[in-house]
Amino acid sequence: MKTLFLLTQWWSRREGPMLRAALAKLIYGGPNIQIGSSFRCDGMPRCLVDPDAKLTVGNNVEFRSGIEIRAHDSARIVIEDGVRIDRGVRILAANKALVRISNGARIGLYSVLNGGDSIHVGRKCLISGFVYLQTSMHRVETPNVAIRDQGYDHAPIQIGDGAWLGSHVVVMPGRVIGMDAVVGSNGVVTRDIADRMIVAGVPARVVKERTDNRIS
Repeated sequence: MKTLFLLTQWWSRREGPMLRAALAKLIYGGPNIQIGSSFRCDGMPRCLVDPDAKLTVGNNVEFRSGIEIRAHDSARIVIEDGVRIDRGVRILAANKALVRISNGARIGLYSVLNGGDSIHVGRKCLISGFVYLQTSMHRVETPNVAIRDQGYDHAPIQIGDGAWLGSHVVVMPGRVIGMDAVVGSNGVVTRDIADRMIVAGVPARVVKERTDNRIS
């Protein structure tokens, strides 16, 4: 029994992810999708990339199961080295957007990066589970026209290096979150957040400031 346990753990942790990654590179690899070395995945990702769009995955990237990545129109998605993306994450880029997840960032389970406009996630950012980065909003100005037919307004989102977004955070279009900032769980970011600020609430407001790696 112990031998069987060790074999299943070996397969689940090492050989399975490597084999599935090799299969993903074989299926998706081409001029529009480039995947770097030491790629690992727990389940086959679903990648939909239009002819004029591009997906680039760096080295030492790890995907959990159930990930969906969509690049439409002439959009680009760049996932840099050492990124880990958890189960059920959805990454969308459309129009001419650039969605960039920088080196060493972590994206928590079932989070959504909705890139009608560009999204930049800084180096070593922590994005917890069920976070929503929303760059697009429906227009609602015309009352006698269905909202779905009125189009969208777009604005980019930028998250600075080392920031941490707690679970169930929503970031609205056009917002900038500074370096080393923290957004508490369930917060809704409707205004820019300066470097090293800790915010929480709906809408998110400053509650503390980080100074020299300590909370002041």
